[in-house]
Amino acid sequence: SASAAKSPLVRIVNISSLCAVDPFPTMSIYCAGKAARDMFHSVLAKEHSSNSKENDEGADDKEDESSQEQKQSFKVLNYAPGPCDTQMTDDLAGSSVLDDGLHKYFTTSKQESTLVRSEDTAKKLVQILRLDEYESGSHVDYYDV
Repeated sequence: SASAAKSPLVRIVNISSLCAVDPFPTMSIYCAGKAARDMFHSVLAKEHSSNSKENDEGADDKEDESSQEQKQSFKVLNYAPGPCDTQMTDDLAGSSVLDDGLHKYFTTSKQESTLVRSEDTAKKLVQILRLDEYESGSHVDYYDV
């Protein structure tokens, strides 16, 4: 009907990591946890997309537009904020059990102040959400945009 309410705009953001898609030596538990969260959120996006498509079968054009609008009103983003300057990177830089290459990376990045500032990655995330051009369920890294 003409007075039908629009679906609310829903965006689910999973704070991911490069560790979800790349194996990092000595960080197996962290990598596995991040990969599992990415997959959970990707499946959530797929399930919602599949449900919308099933509901479209046999619908007329007006209903197709409504379903398409509803499908786009619900999106999931796996966002990797980059190597941020946080307590975690402080802990990694000070770790005696971290892989030597990773230890050097975090120590050097901390000393040279090349880690991503939390404010910068937050602004990037807001920009990504405002543009709304990502595919639901996708993994987007700070450096991808």
